Amino acid sequence: MNLKNFKKFSFSILSIFLCLVFCGMCKTEILAEQTPAETSKAPHWILNHGSAAKQVLVGQGDLFLTLGLLQIKPTGTDTTITIPMASKDAFSAEKFPFFAMRYRMTTPIKTAGIFFTTDTLKSLSDQSYSPFPIIGDGQWRHAILDLRTCAHGEWKGMIHSFRLDPTNPSTPDSKLEISRLGFFHSAESAENFLRQANDMPDYSMDTILQGQTFRCFIPGNTLSEGWKDEDFRLKVSEEILQKIRRERCGAQFTVCRDGEPVPCRVNQCGFAWYLAEKPGIYSLEPIDKIPNASNHEKKASLKPLPLPQKLTETFKCSVSSPFKPEYFTRERIRIGGWGLTHASEWNKKFLKNYADCGFDLLIATGSESSTALRSSLLHECDKYGIEVYVNDGGWIKPETAGLEYFDHPSFCGHYLTDEPGTDAYPHWGKAADDYLKHTGKIPFINLLPMYANAAQLKFGAGAAAIEYYDSDPNLYRKYCEKYCDQVPTDYICTDIYPLNWRNGTRFTYPEYVESINIIASVARERNKEFWCCIQTFGWIPSKRTPNAAEFRWQCWSLLSFGCRGILCWVYPALKPEIPSLVDWNNEKTPAWYDARTVFQEIRKVSDVFCAYRNLGAFTHNASKEVPYLQMTNEYQNFQTIQEIQSSDPLLIGCFESKEASGKTAFSIVNMTELHAAQTAVAKLRIRGKKITAWYRGIPKTVTPDENGFCVFPLETGEGIFVTVE
Repeated sequence: MNLKNFKKFSFSILSIFLCLVFCGMCKTEILAEQTPAETSKAPHWILNHGSAAKQVLVGQGDLFLTLGLLQIKPTGTDTTITIPMASKDAFSAEKFPFFAMRYRMTTPIKTAGIFFTTDTLKSLSDQSYSPFPIIGDGQWRHAILDLRTCAHGEWKGMIHSFRLDPTNPSTPDSKLEISRLGFFHSAESAENFLRQANDMPDYSMDTILQGQTFRCFIPGNTLSEGWKDEDFRLKVSEEILQKIRRERCGAQFTVCRDGEPVPCRVNQCGFAWYLAEKPGIYSLEPIDKIPNASNHEKKASLKPLPLPQKLTETFKCSVSSPFKPEYFTRERIRIGGWGLTHASEWNKKFLKNYADCGFDLLIATGSESSTALRSSLLHECDKYGIEVYVNDGGWIKPETAGLEYFDHPSFCGHYLTDEPGTDAYPHWGKAADDYLKHTGKIPFINLLPMYANAAQLKFGAGAAAIEYYDSDPNLYRKYCEKYCDQVPTDYICTDIYPLNWRNGTRFTYPEYVESINIIASVARERNKEFWCCIQTFGWIPSKRTPNAAEFRWQCWSLLSFGCRGILCWVYPALKPEIPSLVDWNNEKTPAWYDARTVFQEIRKVSDVFCAYRNLGAFTHNASKEVPYLQMTNEYQNFQTIQEIQSSDPLLIGCFESKEASGKTAFSIVNMTELHAAQTAVAKLRIRGKKITAWYRGIPKTVTPDENGFCVFPLETGEGIFVTVE
């Protein structure tokens, strides 16, 4: 073969070879294209450089996007990630049994987990907890879990929602990044999905850098590979921080870059939002003391630069409230609710309906405290005059707890825990004390009711199955006393749910009044306010949803012992099929209207009620027929009431004026069994010249009859407040 023919032959061979290679490459590309097509049918969420990042709700953690990459900073011990799913997003557990997640974490925790709801599991609970191992070495990792292998055996039917605990538990010093996650039909398709991730920073994007005392906005194309966050991070000396926290004078400071003011907003606690367009030394400086400036330059440049409106909206850092802080801290009967809003249903209507019902306090335990919703929550609470306890875990680091939203008048503190046992009191006592010292605010803690068993009173609500007994008849009183002695809150709160069904008949918890009496007397002796969660809905077959008379009866039973906080557990439905004051879609139920009627009545009497100090209570016609009325250590010799004539069971609360000597008051409640729907009539001979009865919030002057008795008719469940001068 000559050279010319050899070249032709070689070229042909090379052409064939290249053709085969090209075909192989095409086949590979086609396969690669098929993988996304397959996974697109699977329920999945792309977070890094994906639209799903804006849907993420984080509980007990701060979420932020840096150059298109999603990062989470835990603020508590139970950081959670929720991505709301609409009803149309439900998917088959059988078709998609593999959960997959791409992550990068720096954490000592070695376990993560997911929870989910199905056709039969209506709420997130331990029944669906699905743990899986993670590696917190700061490297990108893949986690794939076959949910069919989990011990709970509940991965079946349709999946309606899920929650991810990226670490379980969480630690505030961890760094968490989630690139993407989803559910797939096979481990191979899950792995293919994870491998397609783009986790490289996009320097053309705007980004927000955050720290414990600042948020700074860095415009797109400002950063490049090798950038250091120290060049944009706010640096504040410990001396200045201490001064600001001590004097609440943060608004007198401004953010400077290399000694020159930059657009910013600084709140009273020194938390700063600012624009960072260049690297430099960013510091917090007194407005009248800009470093490296002559006196002439100071006069020209001391005026702080305002944050542009667009950035104010981005940071959601503006505070505009028609109510002063004094409005929220005034003495009153607080009417509150346990939050638990539903992430997919959160909207501004929620707070308007809440305020319209008569509430002025919110225990924000659910998604409403998440990073994405918290600013909107506080803004709406400011608008309607609602105090709010935030549950974002911020109290764990009390020196920085709530700094970012401290300016909101409605922010009254952090939620700490629910129903602890006495063994945990030292821990919560220290936490509450540290929190108070650093913030000046009182955190929220709720205690167990008297019908909790001995194991729960010692170890906490979750200890119901522990075999532990204590025959001490004063066990619950000691439980309350230890709390008051060891935990520095200015109130003591519990929950009492007395309204039951038994054989189709309305039935009242037999120790109802005594359970109120015990905790209220401890509060009175320890000079603390008494708060209580009332029964708001029937969440199990043995409990019933109250009507207006039953809401009124619960409230006035508590007020007779001086209660200053009436809370509803819970405000919205826990499950779609069990509505509370509002249903699963936050639509009002009949109970909402009943509760509103009663709460508006109480708000009308609040000011006059709070002018008096509770002395205790006593009963009239307590008997075995009305066991729930029986109580110990009744208040004796209330001189204002000289004689009672009534065949009906009554509860009488005794009060004296805080300011004026000789002025007294009392409450009187119809305590006939609620199912009897029976009006009570109380005739009282009263020592006093001016007698005013507050019927459903409306004052009415009462004149004794010809025999010297004041007559008080009381409808079913009705209570009234009577002042005497």
